[in-house]
Amino acid sequence: MYEVNRSAFRLLPLEPFWHWLNTLPDTDLGGMSLGDLQQDANSYLVNPCDDADDVWDEIEARFEQIFAAELGDWCEDESLWPDLHPDIFREWFDIELSTVITDLVHQELAREPFEPLQMN
Repeated sequence: MYEVNRSAFRLLPLEPFWHWLNTLPDTDLGGMSLGDLQQDANSYLVNPCDDADDVWDEIEARFEQIFAAELGDWCEDESLWPDLHPDIFREWFDIELSTVITDLVHQELAREPFEPLQMN
């Protein structure tokens, strides 16, 4: 086991996000529910943090980037996005924090550029 030099948080979509997702044109959710989205929610790695306050600082410093990534996963047309405002971000997502990440795999970590999910 190895401790990774990162902290993490998991972004759980809430009802307002689900409502927005269901209003998008040409989006087939294939019987998916909000609960399904929450079960397989995105996790983000940030700089290593000593406590939860430090993780919150990391999130607040990057909320627009995080919000855009979540929206871009489902819709590339930014004209259909809400304002990338911190209040909307907090209404649309719940956040679970973790300051310590332990890697149980011996294989080196791999990185690849973020690619939005293609739904159509």
